[in-house]
Amino acid sequence: MLRIVTIAACCFAALPVAAQTPPAPTFLGQIVVPSGLSINGVAFGGISDLTFDSQTGRYFAISDDRVENGPARYYELELAVTKGAVSLNIAAMHELKDETGAAFAPKGIDAEGIALDRKGGKLYWSSERDLKNQPALYVSDIDGGNVKRLELPDAYLVDDTKTKGVQNNLAFEGLTLASGRLIAATENALIQDGQKATPQAGSPARILVIDTATLKPVAEHVYVTEAISKTPTAAAEPKYNDNGLSAIEALPDGRFVVVERNFASGVGNHIRFFIADFSGAENILGKDKIDAANVRSVSKTPWFEINEGDFGLDIDNIESFAFGPVVDGKQLFFIASDDNFNPQQFTQFIAFAVPANLGQ
Repeated sequence: MLRIVTIAACCFAALPVAAQTPPAPTFLGQIVVPSGLSINGVAFGGISDLTFDSQTGRYFAISDDRVENGPARYYELELAVTKGAVSLNIAAMHELKDETGAAFAPKGIDAEGIALDRKGGKLYWSSERDLKNQPALYVSDIDGGNVKRLELPDAYLVDDTKTKGVQNNLAFEGLTLASGRLIAATENALIQDGQKATPQAGSPARILVIDTATLKPVAEHVYVTEAISKTPTAAAEPKYNDNGLSAIEALPDGRFVVVERNFASGVGNHIRFFIADFSGAENILGKDKIDAANVRSVSKTPWFEINEGDFGLDIDNIESFAFGPVVDGKQLFFIASDDNFNPQQFTQFIAFAVPANLGQ
């Protein structure tokens, strides 16, 4: 495994108040892991989020395996870029346990987001659904001990009539930390807030902001996804397409990178990256139901996108984004795909770079 010689924490310069959109990133390379790789008898795959540990230079990668191919788990990965090639070393695997210290039962978790607070000694992760399709946010020590399940606003909890709460498989998908706050974003709207994304309109997802000191919500905002950008081909069977918020990552100036993943059968994937600003968004904390048309939502600016074939990539189901080290004056970041444990898909780790002194 080739290691990066110079490792520094993500260090974009603080941007001015009228902050600009980052320049288009430079593609550095990728590594593809075919579905079916097994580590000590446990399938490697389902990579749904990344977070960078500047202390070790490793990335924590969470798997969305619903305890069907192995235990609920996350990995420590060593990723490096050398002469246009990406190398990968799967350094460790850790099991995720519930708040009682027990292993999760099959379909008892659908882990999607992960965020590391090395200074505070905490690891956060999200579950999109359990056996009752209820979402969850968890915090633990970095070694996985002392697990706590965070209390969520009632608006997110699915009721018996299924007229309120998260939509199935469209709950907490993006997770990041920013200035003592945990940011958790749903993939699409809550049931009572609006419909899923369609080719005609986006979906009003919710972004929950939690104080990491008290573990209580302090704000909540609406983020409207884009409409579905691609439609299935005439010959595609079954015909299927969707679009949703699949990852979120904090920028040091208070804004965020948001990833939206669009798929259409017979066409493939279309991945869009936005710079999101919460500063002018209305705080809807405590509202069980909203009318998105009458709410000041999070503002968003297009950054870049990846269609099939762009950068020479066969792009798959991108669900991860993480800034990594600064190398030779360039800020690296990785995106990664979730192979859904499907032999027709694959796990890919793709490296990009932008100027490290952005804003100076």
